[in-house]
Amino acid sequence: MTRRSPEAAPIAAQVPLRVSYILVPGYSMLALSSAIEPLRSVNRLMGQTCYEWRVIAARKGPVEASNGLDVQAAFDLGDAPEADLTIVVASLGLEQYRSKPLERHLRALRGYGRMLGAVSNGTLLLAQADVIGTRNVTVHWETIERLTNQFPDLRVSADLYRIDDGLHTAAGGTASMDMMLDIIGDRQGRQIAAQVSEQFLHGPVRPSGEAQRNNVQWRYRLTDARLENAIRLMEENLARPVRIARLADIVGLSERQFERLFRSALQKSPSAFYMDLRLQAAYRSLVTTTSTLEEIAESMGFSSQGHFGRAFKAWCGKSPMKVRAGTAPTISSD
Repeated sequence: MTRRSPEAAPIAAQVPLRVSYILVPGYSMLALSSAIEPLRSVNRLMGQTCYEWRVIAARKGPVEASNGLDVQAAFDLGDAPEADLTIVVASLGLEQYRSKPLERHLRALRGYGRMLGAVSNGTLLLAQADVIGTRNVTVHWETIERLTNQFPDLRVSADLYRIDDGLHTAAGGTASMDMMLDIIGDRQGRQIAAQVSEQFLHGPVRPSGEAQRNNVQWRYRLTDARLENAIRLMEENLARPVRIARLADIVGLSERQFERLFRSALQKSPSAFYMDLRLQAAYRSLVTTTSTLEEIAESMGFSSQGHFGRAFKAWCGKSPMKVRAGTAPTISSD
């Protein structure tokens, strides 16, 4: 989709635009709903069918979301009707998922010049199908590292969503709504997009370049810029932890002042807070990737797998192996 300034007039739009949503088992219900409901609202506001949508899966019938609820897929990949835009909807648990029919379907759509998209971790499946090329994409922030490690040539951002030359990707959740509102703004105009956003009490339409995660100041309710800078440095240096004395020096405090300020604002010492960040990231890797325990330990700055295991168990009460064993993999389709 060609990018335009917000002031530009709506482009001449084919009516209706046909959108297909391909559901991958364990998909995010919120991401799917956020991607469909704005289209329904536009049709209502405009008094005509500006958008049509249908739900597709590897096999027609009920497809279970990550919350345990089902949505009916009216079509399978073999009898999917033509669409102008096809969006893959997925979530976590894609480590064991590989669908050759889906990959063939996506490559065929690319060959026909159709627009493609993905929400949440569906971008991983676009990458597996080799349909991204040099275009910019985004994915849920928990999966950015995995995507870039697995596909180092991809241009991956931490933006809410990206639209680049007919490829639409959103980080998931309510970012899916922002991406669809952007499409609506291009086709029906920014005023209509704003009205749709108001229908869902969504607030102002967020631009594609907005970051996925709330800033450090908001997340931790900080009022001191020095602490904000220190935590940002911690988050950016999980694999190679920065010494606490060095962090204090960087933000212009003595180590003693830094310790006192940290405890006052966050009720934890800087070293304990830093360890929490590393172990939280390790937990996400355990449940969302197939990296070995040794690889996870190294990526979070632990000197050995044993050191990592002891710290992790003390932190959450379970060993890394038990946490991983409790994660049910998604079964791949043939």
